[in-house]
Amino acid sequence: MQSIVEDSCLILNEKFENGIGLTSTPLKAYSGPALEEWSELTIKLIIADLKEKYPDAVIEWGKGYIDSDFDGFVQERLDQHVKVNGKYAYMQEDRAWVDKPFYTLKRAVIRNIMLSCPSKLSENVKFGLVAYSIDITEGIIKTCNMTQGYGDRLERFSLTGRPRSMKVNGKAVNWFETGFVNETVVKYIDYVYTTLEEAIKNG
Repeated sequence: MQSIVEDSCLILNEKFENGIGLTSTPLKAYSGPALEEWSELTIKLIIADLKEKYPDAVIEWGKGYIDSDFDGFVQERLDQHVKVNGKYAYMQEDRAWVDKPFYTLKRAVIRNIMLSCPSKLSENVKFGLVAYSIDITEGIIKTCNMTQGYGDRLERFSLTGRPRSMKVNGKAVNWFETGFVNETVVKYIDYVYTTLEEAIKNG
């Protein structure tokens, strides 16, 4: 797994370096695609390693919609999905900045997936929320855990580990200018790798 971490950090470091100095519209145009490209490449590195380790497992990455088990119900999706042996084992949302409304919305989507599409899911399906900055309180997490449920299946990964509005020496800086937290990248890779490996072993 160490080689995956090293390769992923190299890719992310390049993304962060290319984002230094960006503001306003150029920052917005660059941030989202850069994040999703990095996480997609990282997930695919994990999948490649697992395919080598478990050659009989069928591991598929995608971005498509998931059909409901119920007639007349809408399809559901997050940004990235990984299926193991035909069942969705890991699903992820990528977002440059996560605030309370966005977090609440995605908790509702996860609930919809769990209740509307159960036959499509691995028994221990897990979800990830990846962002540069996640500006939410413990209070909204507790609220969503009670009202939406499935909090035990979701992990959040704030790559910078700091608020979006952080200032350095009194000056506003974008999220690229303070760098990313290596330990968060390690935790993210371990979470996705372990989730998929467990689905393979249980399948």
